[in-house]
Amino acid sequence: MNRLGCITLAAALAFAACSHVGSRRTSGSTLIFSGLAGEPDSLNPMFSNEADELDFSHLYMSYLVENDDRGRTVPEIALQVPTPANGGISRDQRTITYRLRSNARWQDGRPLTAGDVVFSYHAIIDPRNNVATRVGYDEVQTIRAIGTHTVVVRLRRRFSPFVQYFFGPQGVGAIMPAHLLAATPDLNHIAYDERPVGSGPFRIVQWRHGDSITLAANPYYWRGKPRIDRLIYRIVPDPNTRLEQLRTGEADAYFDVDPQLLPQVRSIPGVRLVMTPVNDLHVLRFNLRDPILRDVRVRRAVAMAIDRATLVQAATHGSGIVVDADQPRNGWAYDPAAPLTRYDRGAAKRLLAGRSLQLTLAIAPQIINGSPLVAAIVQEDLRKAGVRVIVKQYPSAMMYASPAQGGVLAAGRYQLAYDAWWVLGSDPDDSWNMACGQVPPAGLNYSFWCDARADAAIGDALNTVDRARRKSDYAIVQRAIARDLPIFPLWQVRIPDAYRTYVHGIAPAPEGSTFWNAWSWTIAG
Repeated sequence: MNRLGCITLAAALAFAACSHVGSRRTSGSTLIFSGLAGEPDSLNPMFSNEADELDFSHLYMSYLVENDDRGRTVPEIALQVPTPANGGISRDQRTITYRLRSNARWQDGRPLTAGDVVFSYHAIIDPRNNVATRVGYDEVQTIRAIGTHTVVVRLRRRFSPFVQYFFGPQGVGAIMPAHLLAATPDLNHIAYDERPVGSGPFRIVQWRHGDSITLAANPYYWRGKPRIDRLIYRIVPDPNTRLEQLRTGEADAYFDVDPQLLPQVRSIPGVRLVMTPVNDLHVLRFNLRDPILRDVRVRRAVAMAIDRATLVQAATHGSGIVVDADQPRNGWAYDPAAPLTRYDRGAAKRLLAGRSLQLTLAIAPQIINGSPLVAAIVQEDLRKAGVRVIVKQYPSAMMYASPAQGGVLAAGRYQLAYDAWWVLGSDPDDSWNMACGQVPPAGLNYSFWCDARADAAIGDALNTVDRARRKSDYAIVQRAIARDLPIFPLWQVRIPDAYRTYVHGIAPAPEGSTFWNAWSWTIAG
């Protein structure tokens, strides 16, 4: 279908008169959507550096547990979520037992077994595989399959968020089929990574690079075949084109709408707009290895020169929430008493003491909506404080590549960076992002920050299930971040998802995947 349909560009303001708008347009049971981060870096979540790809993978891969739209952890391939009460977690909290569904199958019809879980764990910890982070998995002392449907994991120490990490919403890597991959020496750059065989509700049919990914309903899915026959994810880099496709009816949904387009989305008849507060934080990242930015006075001056209230309103149109920590405001670990870095241009100038600075600001517009606008506002704010900023745009694959591949962040090839992270999970653990042991290439501590007291608190929080103690630990981390400013938090996201009113059942999980329940989506009307 011509994407302009019954409207022309000159008559775009008259789109409401088009007879098809708001009614079911696609033939059969096909849902077409756009959004997310554009072109994935891999369809094997084990190798992805993009939170949007981890989100997307819940359509075709399976996890032991999921998080639902009410903030609950619910079983998926596991029959139940392991807890001390049901015997899934031992008294010393170091042995976790998973009992798997007997009717779970791979998309080729073969049974999914405990052996597949054990194989997938070994694949993630295998140093030959270029996994972005192994947090959670590296806490395992032993793992064994008992029969075909029981997995027993023994931890080296107590690790409180283990259930969220171990093939759960917060970890990297989904369960993979041993019968297809066990003989492969390493899993980097193999055909499976472009067309994985999973056990989720939909299966990958085709990935046309730069164009689309097509998925079909999985007839072997343990809940039964999904009610939508086919999903087509259109890879559309330009947000305005995504909006136009939603407006004309060429697309049925636009997930993770660019906040700059919210006024236009709100004006489209027959479209539902839902805002979901998530653990998605937008930050200004500092490279502490840079000769200029290793000086905390410079970092503080940069932060104080930014008018966040104006920035957030301009960049998010009411979808962002100003936050002063690396934790979401609605999370139980958020510390409202952490010191604030307030907007004060005069103080910023005094900190710089007349120095004339020039800094670069790295952005990746493909993966973070509205990056050019945010960069322009930050650039102007800093200019007024006496700091010249040169904005450098990078494709997402280059921005988030590994150190070996020359990644802008991981290899420290930047000074300032506009960055965001989306944690698909309910645990406040920030070790993967802030711990000393997660400096690249070991992990995703792209600021190269290491504070001994904060690091000890991070470690202690992982070694207890006492929430009060963990909250105290994370308060120490938040205050250290406020003092050292390896990052400057800008805002917490409420993700805007827009879809036609004939699409039913979409219920994004605040602490999980947008697609956690795609098996239950329907098209009617």
